[in-house]
Amino acid sequence: LYGRAGMITIAQRLLGPTNSVPTNTQATNSLTVREFFVDIPTQTSGLLEQIIPMYLYQQYADDSDLQAFVSTFNTLAQGYLSWFTDFYQATPLGVYTSANISGALLDWTATGIYNLPRPIIPVASSAQGEWDSIDWNTIAWGGLGGRLIGVSDDIYKRFLTWHLYRGDGFQMSAQWVKRRIARFIYGINGSDFDIGFLQYVNLSISAGRISATIPNTEPGQYLHALIQNNLMVVPFQVSISVNLL
Repeated sequence: LYGRAGMITIAQRLLGPTNSVPTNTQATNSLTVREFFVDIPTQTSGLLEQIIPMYLYQQYADDSDLQAFVSTFNTLAQGYLSWFTDFYQATPLGVYTSANISGALLDWTATGIYNLPRPIIPVASSAQGEWDSIDWNTIAWGGLGGRLIGVSDDIYKRFLTWHLYRGDGFQMSAQWVKRRIARFIYGINGSDFDIGFLQYVNLSISAGRISATIPNTEPGQYLHALIQNNLMVVPFQVSISVNLL
């Protein structure tokens, strides 16, 4: 390989004529060195936007059926790649914070790519009524039990960011935990947050236990429920509890 992008040097033995037209040919004993220019996929958005195309070996190049197969394969492969990387359509599946990644597509993406299914929160329920108004043994055991609540897309994306965000580094500290909590509460649809919101998250640390006091908002209530039900992965070095203010 030469240093120049797009140039590939191929050394092949002289076995007969070829349909390839080299840009430069230099004979060296029984070898011929041919330099071919090929189109290298360009990148404009940080993601690969063109496939490296499939091609036929020279001995099959005159078979129209195989050429049609290769052409169709390349077209289909390019279509898949374009769909994955089309920022104008906002469908890159890895960017789950996109507004177009929602509902069943969000579940499929987060579970398939990150192995993080949508959390289901158990909620206890109670029944009240007059004393002795229900006969014994008429309600199945657990019949007055709780129900399960699936979180919204917004909370689900915050849940994903809690587990996937790497900007805070990998060393757990009080500041690391504080940023994680603030990002969940104030990061809409799993996005990052304004650092000024850190002042609304208060931590107290005692004997390997971190207690966080946070505003009693909807995201705060969900964070409390997720941690309380062991649905959030937290650093193993400490136990974390959340108190709503």
